[in-house]
Amino acid sequence: MTTTPGAPERPEIRLGSSTRRNLGYGAAGVIVVAAIVIGIVLKATGGNSAAGTVAGSHFGNDLQIAYEADSASEKAFLEYLNTTIAPKYGVTITPVPIGDGNQLDQATADGTYIANIYQHIHWLNEVVAQTHWKLSALGPVFQWAYSVYSAKHKSLDELPHGARIALLNDPANTAQALWLLQRAGKITFKPGVNPWAAKVSDIATNPAGYQFTFIDYGAGPRTLPDVDAVIAYNMQFISAGVAETDKIYAPAAPKDFAGQLVVGSDYLGDPQVAVLKRIFFDPAVQRYLATTTDPALKDQLSPVSRS
Repeated sequence: MTTTPGAPERPEIRLGSSTRRNLGYGAAGVIVVAAIVIGIVLKATGGNSAAGTVAGSHFGNDLQIAYEADSASEKAFLEYLNTTIAPKYGVTITPVPIGDGNQLDQATADGTYIANIYQHIHWLNEVVAQTHWKLSALGPVFQWAYSVYSAKHKSLDELPHGARIALLNDPANTAQALWLLQRAGKITFKPGVNPWAAKVSDIATNPAGYQFTFIDYGAGPRTLPDVDAVIAYNMQFISAGVAETDKIYAPAAPKDFAGQLVVGSDYLGDPQVAVLKRIFFDPAVQRYLATTTDPALKDQLSPVSRS
């Protein structure tokens, strides 16, 4: 386990990183993209081809949607849309796994893929600010379930005074975890703090004397024995086989952190993008997320929160 004494305020955004939605939207670190390498990768993985387009559209009837390669839940979600919703609209959806968020977004901006589904709005805004790629969010499509896990205590209220709590070590997820504790009434923020951008230094009161340690993305399951609690994405613990009973607090995630359907801004008026919107925002989709028993989705991707 790698821990640091404080949350990094300005983490480096690394080419090839798979922690897309989890990196700091407030980071001033440069998003570096090797254009030649990306071009090679995109050619190798396919992408939109003019030969397969439909009349009046840049895209064909096979709507290729990029997602983060290590997310089985995002893949399962796209497969559900392809088998259940897309046929009603006369198209297919092909999930395209891409291991680097920079490639994902550039390929969406230039129309190689019709859309991607790997980021919340704060990360998207940071990408656009730093790269000037033309990208637009069409709306939230799901929540990544985010909870408190503990191998030592049975509930959030049972955490002892001075409990050591592990948080993911990037600003976006630090903020999400602190906001969870604030909404649970365990800490308060200083006046004027935006909760989706909160840092440990923004805490005004901490009555239980929580001590925070910071871990790498994905380290939550193996960290459980060493701390009182970990706050992170459910899918990490489920993939690692952590017992359901170790999940001790599971509030609905704020809508601010919902995964967005993102398209290239140049294609907002494209007729196939209009079809895509009807698929993703079909009322059946949110009902499915609320009731699914698919182990790749249940308790990992949730319906979009109302607040």
